[in-house]
This record gives sequence, C-alpha cells and structure tokens, in this order.
Amino acid sequence: MNSSKNTHARLVKGVSLAVLGAALACGHALAQDEAAPAKAAPADDTATTVIVTGGRNNKTKMQTSMSISAISAQQIQDFTPRSEAEVFRLIPGIQAQDTAGPGGNSNIGVRGLPVVTGGSEFVQLQEDGLPTVLFGDMNFGNNDYWTRYDATVQRVEAVRGGGASTFASQAPGAIINYISDTGTRDGGMVALSRGLGFDETKIDFAYGGHISDTLRFHVGGFVKNGSGPTHIGYNAEQGYQIKGNITKELDGGKGYIRLTFKRLDDKEPTYTTMPSIATLSGNTITGFKPMPNFDARTDGNQSIYNQTFQVLNNSGQLETVPMEGIHVKSTAIGGEYQYDFSENLSVHDALRWTEQSGTFRTQFLNVATTASVIGSTVNGRTVGSILYANGPNQGKAYTGTYLNNNPNIDTNMSDMGSFVNDLTLTGKHELSFGTLTAKAGWFYMRQTIAQDWHVNRSYAELSGDNPAQLDLFTGPNGTGTQLTAAGQAGFNDNWGSCCSRAYDLTYVDDAPYLSLDLVTGPFDIDASIRQDSIKASGSALGGVTGPNTTVTDALGTAVLPSLIAGGTPEVLDYTKKYTSWSIGALYKLTPNTNLFARASRGGRFNADRRILGGNFNADGSLNAQGETTAVNFVEQKEIGVKRQARFHDVAYDFEATYFTADLTDNNYDFTRITLGLDPVISEHYSAHGFELSGNLRYGHFSLYGDGTIIDAKVKSTGIAPGALPDYTFLLSPSYTVGKVSVGVSINGQGKSYASSGQHVDGQTFVNGVLKFRPTDGLELALNANNLFNTLGYRGSGNLLQTSATSGIFSNSAVLGRTVTASLRYTF
Repeated sequence: MNSSKNTHARLVKGVSLAVLGAALACGHALAQDEAAPAKAAPADDTATTVIVTGGRNNKTKMQTSMSISAISAQQIQDFTPRSEAEVFRLIPGIQAQDTAGPGGNSNIGVRGLPVVTGGSEFVQLQEDGLPTVLFGDMNFGNNDYWTRYDATVQRVEAVRGGGASTFASQAPGAIINYISDTGTRDGGMVALSRGLGFDETKIDFAYGGHISDTLRFHVGGFVKNGSGPTHIGYNAEQGYQIKGNITKELDGGKGYIRLTFKRLDDKEPTYTTMPSIATLSGNTITGFKPMPNFDARTDGNQSIYNQTFQVLNNSGQLETVPMEGIHVKSTAIGGEYQYDFSENLSVHDALRWTEQSGTFRTQFLNVATTASVIGSTVNGRTVGSILYANGPNQGKAYTGTYLNNNPNIDTNMSDMGSFVNDLTLTGKHELSFGTLTAKAGWFYMRQTIAQDWHVNRSYAELSGDNPAQLDLFTGPNGTGTQLTAAGQAGFNDNWGSCCSRAYDLTYVDDAPYLSLDLVTGPFDIDASIRQDSIKASGSALGGVTGPNTTVTDALGTAVLPSLIAGGTPEVLDYTKKYTSWSIGALYKLTPNTNLFARASRGGRFNADRRILGGNFNADGSLNAQGETTAVNFVEQKEIGVKRQARFHDVAYDFEATYFTADLTDNNYDFTRITLGLDPVISEHYSAHGFELSGNLRYGHFSLYGDGTIIDAKVKSTGIAPGALPDYTFLLSPSYTVGKVSVGVSINGQGKSYASSGQHVDGQTFVNGVLKFRPTDGLELALNANNLFNTLGYRGSGNLLQTSATSGIFSNSAVLGRTVTASLRYTF
C-alpha cells in the first residue's frame, strides 16, 4: 500500500472518529441541552451571525437547511492567504487550485464537480450579495480576476451545494460572498507589511464609524508594490484598491439606504506552468525535486529580458506591449435599500454598475527538449541551430538540455463591465400551525464580454534566473535563414485559427424567483424555484491569414507569418430559458442540534466559451450542437447535522454533511484542438462525499478545522477527474498567552490524477503566524506561507516521462516559503 493510500485511510479513520465523537457528544448532551440551553455558546464569532447569503434573512447558519460557512476576518488573516483562491481553501468542499497568483485565473471547483474548461463554472463570487461577473469561467476574465480580499471585508460567507441553485444565477455549486464592514463599530486600522527575503510592500487600511445616530460609513483598502516572491527582476506587483460605503438608517431602524463604491487597479504576475523533476513508482508520482536550473517554488518565466514583446494588431500593425501579467481595472458604484413596512412585509433592493477592463499578458511555459526542436520544421524550414536572442549570452549557441516552446500571449479585455439589480419582496404570515414566509424576487444582470487575443509562437531559455529569448536558424551556428526574432516565430498563430479572435458580446439574464419557508414546531421546510432567461447578442471574428511581417532584432531579420481576426463575423442572437429548483428541510432535534436535508437541480448557462465552435446558425440562433451545449444541469442531494453547544468549559460548533452530485457537462474547449481531440465535450460526472467543519474554543486555545472526502467519477472511464483530489483537509489551531499569539494552518489533499494518466500522491502544506501585542492597539506579526518550503502542486498537471522512474511534471506550483513581517495599529 503506497503512502497516499495510508494517508487516505488515516484521514477516513480520523474523520470517522471525529463524527463518532460528535455523535456521542450530541447524545451525551441531549439531557444537558434541555436542562441548560443557556450555556450553549458559539466557538467563533460567526456562529451566531445572521447569514445574508443565499436569500436567508434573520437566520444564523445553525438555523438554515443549507450547508453554510462563515469565515471571520481573523481566521483569514491567520491563514496568511496569498491569493483569493487560497482564501477559499478555508471553505469545506471547495477545490481551489490557488497557485496562479494573486491576480486570479485559478480553477475553482466544488464537491467533486470538475472544472472542465477552466475558471469557476459552478461557483459564483459575490461582493455584498451581488456577483462581480455573471459567469465565473469567462475566457481570460474569471471571477477571481475582479475580487480582492482586504481590510474592508468583515467576513466571508459561503453556501455550498444545492442551496445555491435558486438564490443566485449561474451558481448551482456554491456562492462565496464577501461581506463588507458597514461602520457599525467606530474606529479603524492601518497596517504595513514587508516581505522578508523578497521585494513586496503592502499597506492595508480601514476606518469607519458613526457620523450621527442614523448615519455611518466605512472606507478601506490596500496599496501594494514590489517584484514579488518569485524574484522577478522588475516591479511586477503594483496596485491598489479602495472600497467604501455610507449608510443612512430610516424610521428608527425600520430600514436603511446604503451607497457603495469600489476602485481596483492592480497588476500582478501570473504563475503559469512551473516544471519539476517527478519521481515515479510504477504509475504513481510520489514526489518532486527542483530541476538543475529551475526551482518551481521560487522561479518564474518572467524576466528582465522579456519585459515587453510585440503583437500584431487586427489592422496588421505591430505594437509593443508590456509583459505585465494580469492587470485589471474596476470601478463600481452601487446602492442598497431595505425597508420593513411592517413586521410581516419588507422590501430589499441592491444594484451595482461596474466598469471593468484589463489585460492578460504573460509568457506561458512548456518544457521541450532542445534536441526535439533541432531538426524540426518551423515556418516551413528545418531548424539547424539555436542562439540566445538577448541577455548576457546574446549571439552564443544555446546548449541547454531543455527549452520553453510555449507562447507569449496578449489578451485585451477592453470591456468586461456589467449592471446588476436584485429586487426582493418578503412577506410573513402567521398560521394556526406555524409561520409561512414567502419571498418573490427578480434578478437582472447585463454582462459585456469584449476581448481580442494575440497568441504568439515563442522560444525561450528554460531557466529560473532571468531566462533569455532564443532565436532559431536553418544553418549551424546561427547561419542560414533566421526563423525567429526576439524569440517569436509567428504572430497570433500558436493555437491555430480558432484563437486569433476578437469579439464583442452581451448577455442579459432575467431571473424571477420564488421561495416559501414554513416553520412549524421543530420543522423548517422550504422550497424555491428560479427561471433564468438569458439573451445573447453580439459577434465574433476568428483567425484568417494575415500579412507576413518583417521583424528585426539584435541577431538579424526574420519574416514571420501571422493570423489576424477577420473574415465573416459569427453572429449571436438567441434566448435560452431554463428552470432551477431546490427543496430543503431542517429538524430541531434539541435546542442546540439540528438535522437538515436538501435536494436540488440547478442550471448553468454556457457563455463566451462556445463562440467560434460551430454552435450557431448564420442568423445567430442556436443550431443542434448549440442547443446541446447551451445549459448544463447539476442534480444534488445532501443530508447533515449541525450542532452548537458547550461541554463544560469547551465551546464548539460543527456541521457534518453527506452529499451527492450528478452533472452532464456539455461544453466546448478549443484547447483540445491542439491535442488532436474533439473540442466538443459531452460527459457525465458523478460524485459523493462527506464534509466536516467546525470550531472549538477552550480558554485561550481555539481550533478551526474542515475536511472533505470525495469519490468522483467520469462515467465513461470510471476514474476521477484529474484535478480533483480524493480528500482535502485543513486544521488551524491558535493559542494566546498574555501578549503573544501563535497559530498554524495545516492544509493538504489526497491523491489526484495527472492528465498524462499517472496518480499523483497528495501533499500537505503548513502556514504559520506569530503575533506580539506590546500595548493596546499595536500588533507585530510574522506570517509564513508554506512554512516548510514544500515543493508541490495542487492541480492535475502533465508528465513528460524521461525514464522508468522519473519525468518532468508541469503545472502551476505552490509558492515556496514566503515570510512577511507586519506592523498593525488598531484604533
């Protein structure tokens, strides 16, 4: 039995014992609950917080028949996340490949639902109850591009599973909601943090409070600057965010009007595929070690020698653009209105207008042997030699064993803006046998997706120390015809005619919804339904042969082929309607123990990923293939227990859930074309598993933990989808004594599958925090991410096998140990 199986068995046993212990605690406490319910107490500051995500008013997470998480700002701060996706690892059931960097572009799955084409297909990110973008898996515009966790966030709420199906559009798997501080507490904070051993400086700030008895405000954000933990030789991290709100209370607390704003302008490097030497034992990858000239923990493919590159625009003109990673700009203005006409009737409306744009500019990385390039055909000629195009070895022969033959890419997100409004009317009626609450709502969102892509064939040195570009020649020692210039072999043509594209699309989602909630005795029964009607319009251009372009660099001149976006536009002009539903029930077993169950069917509309794939008729309507791939449905069931109590001096709460999920994913993935595969995807996935999460507090000691065991299968093959590990877990204990606090976060995952077919053993990573408070309001801290500098991956990856016992594994790697020191003053 290999180490992964041993670990898996230990985790299953550990979770089973935890559940058994929880069940015994429930049984032991039945009599205590009835005798002394007043002693029950939460183990964290979110246990009794009223949940506002997923359409639940005036209920705590204990009182809902959904799987709910509420993560406090303190928990997130102690976890020391380095990206939005790392924040999501605090939520059970969420599978987040949190290694693409702080700029976003991470794959985010939930409860065994695979990320088939990238991004966040079934998980919606919200800020204060409204989605940041309508679709979480937009090409080069995933939902985590546009969200930054900062000091303005009071807590993060998450609805997992089928409860999300009807209270949000395009989110049948989960809703993750950033809840803003609204200034209910007078005061603020300012913090300065600095990377130790790497160049990164960040200032966080927040301030809020009451202007009068009925008027309050809150404002905060961050400023960030540096080259980042991968030691890029130039200023790769640069940006800021400022968010704020002002709230006016109405009629002695019957309601409020709130105005909100946000400005984000942030440039971050994106960490694409990073290679390591993998150790093979049969068909299992059992460990990783650095390559001789590349360490995936600390190195990257950004370089002082590729800070800029050339693209050919759709007018056939050359432009020089910066290699700036993911650079997003977002300006949002919103409002919120809540009013209680009586104890039994209330109205709520929230709206937000957002102007968003950005760029995705980076050098991708793929390991290829230098020997495989020598003798290959590039631009119709045979490669005879390779020379350094720039850098200290410019003009010398390249003799490295491996090189990088992946493209550089420039995606211009010229308009990703939106307008969203969510209006609800809630009525309550007292019946002879209980209370019936009805909620009727209408959700409206208009999402623009306008982009143009430039994907250039490129060659570069494989090195972790400022890699140089490489030029190819037909003759030996740089003689003959020069086939590349500054490492580039062609413009817009790396992925073929599909991907030299330009499009301007608009999607309008109208979704009326209705929910009924009956509370009678110990039962709370709810049912809800939602109908989405999505209107798609716009047009897209694919690649056509462009001009041959003469380009000169330090070694000479090359004539490079190209594609440009052009030809006959593909038109979109259609409407698609579909219905989602959810039914749930909660039973109050004791004052502190609740049982719950839910069944649901949620739809998910496929948007921009289907363009230029043969899905539309000439008039913009859906053809037969387009109808098949228009909407995916997820069917889910879950049953669980929630408990919140005190056992002697120990306060605790927990939630345990068993779940099932079934999905037939009909989709279109253009990247499969380059692998010789059918880009049309139609596959049935099923998953079942168990989640356990909870908090415990005893004196100065506190513990948060969660674990998820998943058995996910692809129906046609019977094996798990590649990026999904068979379990994930997190344990985060902390202890405070006097003026000192110490905490660790141990997070890991089990076995997964590489896209090349091998098993990949699971890995564990540890974060740590040490805090010292010399006086009231002042805090000094050291935060370490990946404390033991573990080399590892959280995605499926791919293996280039070089022998029976080793190969080169490539995927986005977990960053090595990064330690920051911070000084925080709270007032």
